Amino acid sequence: MTKRYYIETFGCQMNVNDSEKVAGLLRASGYEEAASPEQAEAVFINTCAVREKAADKLFHSVGRLRRQQRDRPELKIGVGGCVPQLIGADSVMARAPGLDLVVGPHNVGNVAALFERAREGEKGLVDLDRKADRFSVPDELVAHTNPVRAYVTAMEGCNHVCSFCVVPRTRGPEVCRPLAEIVGEVAKLVARGVPEVMLLGQTVNAYRHAGADFADLLAAVHSVPGLKRLRFTTSHPEHVDLRVAEAMGSLERLCPYLHLPVQSGSDRILASMRRGYTVAEYRQKVALLREHVPNLAISSDFICGYPSESEAEFEASLALVEEIGFAGLFVFAYSPRPGTTALRLEDDVPEREKRRRVQVLNDFQQRQQRRRNEARVGAIEDVLAEALGEDGKLSGRTADFRSVHFEGASEWIGRCIPVEIVEAGANSLIGRPVPG
Repeated sequence: MTKRYYIETFGCQMNVNDSEKVAGLLRASGYEEAASPEQAEAVFINTCAVREKAADKLFHSVGRLRRQQRDRPELKIGVGGCVPQLIGADSVMARAPGLDLVVGPHNVGNVAALFERAREGEKGLVDLDRKADRFSVPDELVAHTNPVRAYVTAMEGCNHVCSFCVVPRTRGPEVCRPLAEIVGEVAKLVARGVPEVMLLGQTVNAYRHAGADFADLLAAVHSVPGLKRLRFTTSHPEHVDLRVAEAMGSLERLCPYLHLPVQSGSDRILASMRRGYTVAEYRQKVALLREHVPNLAISSDFICGYPSESEAEFEASLALVEEIGFAGLFVFAYSPRPGTTALRLEDDVPEREKRRRVQVLNDFQQRQQRRRNEARVGAIEDVLAEALGEDGKLSGRTADFRSVHFEGASEWIGRCIPVEIVEAGANSLIGRPVPG
């Protein structure tokens, strides 16, 4: 009998990479990928707990699957990721009764075996062991979903204590992989034809292992023969230093793009968030980076409506967005999360006002992006072709991570194509290949 799996992933690139590990292990156990949950015997939902809405998606998805399970008792449902690690298996089971298995982010290596036990009739299987080896899945089994850009975990966890964040409670403290293991995985991916690698970690630039720091890691991965592009995410401002700036300026295949969350333009709010820096210090980090990488594109995160945030403090965030000139923003309305210190604060900014501030900040950023993108019309960009869309056009990314759409052939996927930019929107560019 054919065994088929389907994976639904919420959240960050770390979750995407975890789902790729689960998929690879299921394939090694004889499963085939299904096109939809309705066609699968094993459905795994990989969850995110960073925002309340992201967590709620889990229970909506499980509800739909449970209704299917009434007519298809062979369907087994598993839940993993940060939600069960944060609120516990009992709480997940109470809101989603009948789940076959629940695992935490440290335990993705056991998902395939647990599904087999569920198929044999066991119920309510749970593995939330925080001490499990986070890097136990063999490199060769990871089912990378993007043939052009592969995620490689450099470290997991976070040692910061930001007041709003659940990551230290779900992913645990920082644990770094040995440098040689990371370089070895990248070399295998490049040998398989993957042109671009993105190093992952909750605070990836905090990487330290056996005397090697993040700049050492970047240099070592950059030296892998055949690698075309190197990226990393996510970074914390505290760990931006001269060595990182020098590495970004000197390693030619290291892309001039950095995601550097700031969260607020107010020193008082940053202190309440326990971010560990002031607005002035964030500016200094950006200035250091741009001194070494003048064309550096920086994206960031902002939280609107954090407890007690005033209108003036929100306006300070708007002013910082204009000053820095971010290439992109991820803007969120504050939501209280279990286990965080901010939960003790009065959530006193009305939801309607939070939504207004999110909209204002997003609209402002969109205008800024459109203006900067329009300035690129007429430029020739090297675009790494990634996918062929239903409209027959290729899409890809510039070195600074701007999305570009252009006419081309599927055999160009994985190649860097010179493209002249002919039109610009707020979020993407349109180009035409330059004859060569």
